[in-house]
Amino acid sequence: MIKRAAVAILVALVAAQAAWAGVVFTAVTKADGGKGAEQQNSTVKGWVDGDLARIEFVESNAPFMAKGTYLITTDGGKEVFLVNPKEKTYSRFDIEGMMQFAGGAMKMMNMKVSDPKVEKLGQAPDGLVAGLPTIHYQFRTTYTMSMSFMGMKKSTRVVKEEEVWSAPKLVEAALGIWLRKSPPKMGDDSFDNLLRAEMDKIEGFPLKRKIVQTSTDEKGKSEVMTILTEVTSLEMSSVSASLFEIPADYKETSLMPFGEGGEGGENPFLKMMGGKK
Repeated sequence: MIKRAAVAILVALVAAQAAWAGVVFTAVTKADGGKGAEQQNSTVKGWVDGDLARIEFVESNAPFMAKGTYLITTDGGKEVFLVNPKEKTYSRFDIEGMMQFAGGAMKMMNMKVSDPKVEKLGQAPDGLVAGLPTIHYQFRTTYTMSMSFMGMKKSTRVVKEEEVWSAPKLVEAALGIWLRKSPPKMGDDSFDNLLRAEMDKIEGFPLKRKIVQTSTDEKGKSEVMTILTEVTSLEMSSVSASLFEIPADYKETSLMPFGEGGEGGENPFLKMMGGKK
C-alpha cells in the first residue's frame, strides 16, 4: 500500500513538472540614436516549450512586424513563420535568407568588410535578471565598411561595445528565435564566422543585451546608436499546444523580394517598399 502511494506521488510530481515545463516571458527593446533606430523599438511576449515557440509583438515599430503579428516555430527555430492574424496570412521568416539578399545588394554596391576583430573583454557571474542568475559577458567588435558605387566612395569605421547577461539555466532551444546569441549573418563569411565563434560560447540565452555602436565616416563625423533588449518578466508556466498552431484558413505569402507570395497573396516585403507582388 505504501509502495503504491509512493509511486502515485512520483507520477504526480512528474506530471506536474511536465505541466509547468514551459517558459513565458516579456522582452522590451529600446533603441536611440542613428538612422532608423526607432524601428527597432518593440515589446514582445513569448511562450516557449522545448522546440516550440510563439513570439507576439505587443508593440512594434518594425515595417512588417506590426502589433498583433507573431513569430512561430515548432522545430527549435530551424523554420520560423511570421503570422498576421489581421490579414489571415503567414510567411516564412528567414532572417538568414533576408541577409543573403542584403548581401547581394552589398556586392552590387561593392561593399566590403575589412580589418574585422572580435574581442571578448570579460566574463563573470552577475546578479539576477527577471529572477534568474546570469553570467555577464563583454565584447568589442570593430571593422571598416567600405562602399564604391557609381563613382561614389564611402568608408565607415564601426566600433561596437556589447554587454550580454545570459541565463545558463535556460536550455529551451526555441528561445533562440528572439533571444539570439549571435547576430544574423552580414554576408561576409570570414566576419560572420569570427562573430559566431565568440558569441556561440555564451551559455544559455541572453536575458539582457546592451549594444553601443559608434560609426565614424572618413571625414571624422560620428554617429552613436544604443540598443537595449531586456527580458522584464519570466516565469515557468504551462503552455497550451494551440498557441503554436497556424489556423487552417490562413494563406501563405512571401516576405522575400520576388517571392511567390502564396495563392492570391501579396508580398509584404514589396508592399513595404511601395511595390507590388
